[in-house]
Amino acid sequence: MKSGKKHMKLNTSEMVDHFPEIVYQYTVSKDEVWEDLESRTKEPEHSVRIISFTPLYRIAVAASLLLILGMTGFFRFYTKNVYAPAGQRITFYLPDSSFINLNAQSLVSFHPYWFRFSRTVKLDGEAFFGVVKGNTFQVESELGETTVLGTTFNIYSRDKEYSVTCITGKVRVISMRKTQKVLLHPNEQAFINNDGLLSFVKKVNPETALGWRNNMFVFTGSSIVGVLKEIERNYNIKIQFQADPGLTYTGNFSRSLSGKEVLDLVCTSLGIKFEAKSDNEFLVR
Repeated sequence: MKSGKKHMKLNTSEMVDHFPEIVYQYTVSKDEVWEDLESRTKEPEHSVRIISFTPLYRIAVAASLLLILGMTGFFRFYTKNVYAPAGQRITFYLPDSSFINLNAQSLVSFHPYWFRFSRTVKLDGEAFFGVVKGNTFQVESELGETTVLGTTFNIYSRDKEYSVTCITGKVRVISMRKTQKVLLHPNEQAFINNDGLLSFVKKVNPETALGWRNNMFVFTGSSIVGVLKEIERNYNIKIQFQADPGLTYTGNFSRSLSGKEVLDLVCTSLGIKFEAKSDNEFLVR
């Protein structure tokens, strides 16, 4: 059965015309659209901040550097001096807890703020050292250098005479003028003369070197000039010497005696005379 409806056939142009007209409205031009797209696709430009160092800023930096260098130099080279005047003896401790007994008229110098990096002291006179274990410990004097790690020893460094007596541990002694050196064990002693020559004594009585710490004077074949100088130092007196400088003295006595009593003892044993010019001035002839 055929439908009674009629089929309508429309061509393409008629179909387009059949839809309502669409109107496109542009608020910007084509060139403006392209410019907007280009601006969106470009990488953003980062601004670079230029810092200019003003003269004042440079001065501040230079001053800071000078301050740092100055403080470093201060800590490195600041020196502490410990001096025992005539008639006195001093005991003091170093930054590492090592101790030093200074005999009369003796001087020790060291760098306290740098001591943890370099355990070095300078000695002019006589001292007993008790060194705690640690890195190398050095004692420098005009004629010799003594190096240890941890030990006890006595050093005499006066009037072109230098001697080291090892009490405990090991001690290395080096002549500053020669290439000679020796390693000391307990109760051994080294001497360096004015020419820098080093000599070694295998066995010594440590009491001879340490008598001063026990308030004793111990001399064995010692020059009378050296004996009288030691008396001067320990009693803080002046002695004018006019006798034979070639005389030597062997003996010992206590520091509890007065200076006048000590001079009487020494001079009587050598057959020479002395007289008191004042309470602290004497003439030996």
